[in-house]
Amino acid sequence: MPNVQNTQGGAAKAPPIPSMDVTPPPTTGAAIGQQVRDIVKQAKTTVQDARKTAQDAQKAGQDAGHTATTAPPFPGNPSDYFPPQVVDISLAFFFTVAFCVVGFPLARAFARRIDRKTEFKTVAAPDLTPHIRQLQDSVDAMAIELERISEGQRFTAKLLAERSGGPAQ
Repeated sequence: MPNVQNTQGGAAKAPPIPSMDVTPPPTTGAAIGQQVRDIVKQAKTTVQDARKTAQDAQKAGQDAGHTATTAPPFPGNPSDYFPPQVVDISLAFFFTVAFCVVGFPLARAFARRIDRKTEFKTVAAPDLTPHIRQLQDSVDAMAIELERISEGQRFTAKLLAERSGGPAQ
């Protein structure tokens, strides 16, 4: 497996990995503090060595005609990584969310306005009750009068039938 740093144009080597000391943990506070100071010193020297190695590699690269620039995270145009459908779908999603955020309250307000109009119509309905009562009473009176008229016609027809049938017997 090739070294990653060698494939990027540098001849620098990775800093050495510090050795792990497997000593039993100290029991006193002074011993713990001394151990922490030793670890910090070791880390500082490792960082300084790594910086020096990186500077040497950078100088060697410049001497060879290379420029000391960092590689872009993605080669080429970033828009080449996403298909155009992703852009269309994301735009449609955001427009749909915006429409729902604006349209839902408008639809509720419109529905409430329609409900208020129907409430006014239901309030006017009890005013018609006396008129309907009067109309029902007048229909009942007409039915009684029609019954009297039909009774009179039956009586008249009976008298005429008796008169014409009486002398012939």
